[in-house]
Parts: sequence; C-alpha cells; structure tokens
Amino acid sequence: MKHSLKLALLLPLLVSFGCKSDDDDRDTETATGNLEGALGKANRPETPLSARIDRAGRPAISAALISTFNPAERTADLDRYNRSGNANPTFIPIIEQSLAVLDGLDQDCGNQLLADFNPDQRRYEPLARVLVDDQLYVQSDRPGTASAYLGVEAEVVGAVPERGGAGGGRAPGEDVIERSYSVLVAGQLRGIDDNVPSDADDTNIDEFPFLAEP
Repeated sequence: MKHSLKLALLLPLLVSFGCKSDDDDRDTETATGNLEGALGKANRPETPLSARIDRAGRPAISAALISTFNPAERTADLDRYNRSGNANPTFIPIIEQSLAVLDGLDQDCGNQLLADFNPDQRRYEPLARVLVDDQLYVQSDRPGTASAYLGVEAEVVGAVPERGGAGGGRAPGEDVIERSYSVLVAGQLRGIDDNVPSDADDTNIDEFPFLAEP
C-alpha cells in the first residue's frame, strides 16, 4: 500500500514530459511473435469473474498505466481493468498512452524498453502487450536464487542476459516502484530513483507474516 501511495504522489509530476504515443500510421495488427510466445500469453479474451473487485499482479501496473494521466476516464477504466481477465487486449492502447508519458520523464523519447523492438508496430505497443498480462513470473527451476522483480520478463525481451533476471518474482521489501520507473522510463532494471529510500517500517522475510502491519 505504501508503494502505491508514493507512486500516486509522484505520477502527476510526469505529465509535462510525455512523448508522442505513435510516430506514423504503421500497421497496428502485427503480432509480437516470439515475445508473446515466450511469455505464454497472447490476446486472451476477457474472463468474466463477477466476484473480482481488484487485482494485484505486477506492482505499479494499474497505478502507473491504466488511464493514470486521463482523470476523466481513470475511475471507469480502472474498474474495468480490475474486473477483466489477464492479457485483455482492450487495455493495450490505454497502457500505450501512459507509457508515452513515462518515456518522456528523462526527456529522451524512445529509450524505453522495447521502444524499437518492432518497427512495424507503434512505438509503445510491444511493451504494452507484455505489461497487459499483469502477473508475476518466477523461475522455479532456479533453487536458491534471489528474486528480482521483472527479472523473467527482462530475460525474455533481452534486456538482461540469460540468468541475469535471477528468479523473477518479488521479495518483500524490494523497491518495485524504483524498478518500475527504471523500466518504464529508461528501459533498464535500475537507475531511475523514486527518491523514497525505504518504507517507514522494516520487513522481515524470514519471519511470518513477513510484512509490517498496514
């Protein structure tokens, strides 16, 4: 919850740095091929789950990318997103628009992860297709390997070498917002500081329930 709060406080400052979400009228239907295949998800239809009111896969995705810079649509889009199934393609254009704003934070448009992955697609479409599948991935065949948020995805898209993504997943206390900023702004796993050194309370990953009280 504290991670979501600090993200919410910082995001409004980014609007003035936005990049263009598309540079031309290139074909928007071209598949990302190996990228989607490697992640195992490809444009699955919405799954009706009437009991679902919220979702929490990859931290910061809904806070940073679902109509974050479009206040008029934010509430309705976020409600639809929370109720929808994973990898719902309806949200790809919405995520693209937010990615364009975040890409401009360092005033270097086009250095975001996967911005040049496929010249036949819109600039932010490949990364949007990865992030719309809002789940945590773990390399379960790497026993004893530390976790690294977005590590599995980073290996798949070639941002880090094989095994450079450690075990994926997410450990309590890991600064996932700083990692998210680094990926979404500059296309790297670290380097963009969120200026929040730590949570107010410590976590202990060796003692259940691991997380501090809210």
